[in-house]
Amino acid sequence: MDTDSERSRRAEAELLADQVPGSRLSARLYDPILWLGERTGLSRWRRNLVSGAAGRVMELGAGTGLNLAFYPGTIEELVLVEPDRHKAERLAGKARTAAPGAEVVRAPAELLPFADGRFDTVVATLVFCTVADPMAAIREVERVLKPDGRLLFLEHVRSDGERLGPLQDRLERPWMKVADGCHCNRRTVPLIREAGFDVEIAASADRWLMLPTTRPLVRGSARPGGGGDVRE
Repeated sequence: MDTDSERSRRAEAELLADQVPGSRLSARLYDPILWLGERTGLSRWRRNLVSGAAGRVMELGAGTGLNLAFYPGTIEELVLVEPDRHKAERLAGKARTAAPGAEVVRAPAELLPFADGRFDTVVATLVFCTVADPMAAIREVERVLKPDGRLLFLEHVRSDGERLGPLQDRLERPWMKVADGCHCNRRTVPLIREAGFDVEIAASADRWLMLPTTRPLVRGSARPGGGGDVRE
């Protein structure tokens, strides 16, 4: 992609990013809301996931930068994509000290302003639950990944529990209103597989000290190609 067209695509992406739900208050509350979950194991899961990033890396929906401390020093490039203006401001502040040289780009997951096959690794943690069109977002991830690249993901998904799953179904609409459009009952792993990725689940658990709308969690990796293990 030439410089002019990439600049134009970034401008378009930033305009669309302004339409993504978000607020100064939710950006301020994001870290405190996750604090207990992070202290009781979520931070360790982030470390296990992000330590596998290699080469040229894009983090999708980088939020307030909770993954920044875990990137290995051997990666070649780090691009942090976050549509919400307020989270992006906090992200940029953390990146200046935790990941010098990282670039923050405001863009929605459905329109990534990057050339095809640019990245070796895409990292997504607690992201696909919030995007308006998850399939379009996953296809964009596939587009910007190299053919042998990897998507590393850590997502909360709909529970298969007899009580929690139906509760999440009932809470979906009210939860979306208070959680920047988050779908607490989204079945993200089957969506990744449907988009044509080989999926490998590294871990799944429902033992977190987190709200019932944000568990269970699934951690894994996916490569373009189709099929694979899609246990939730």
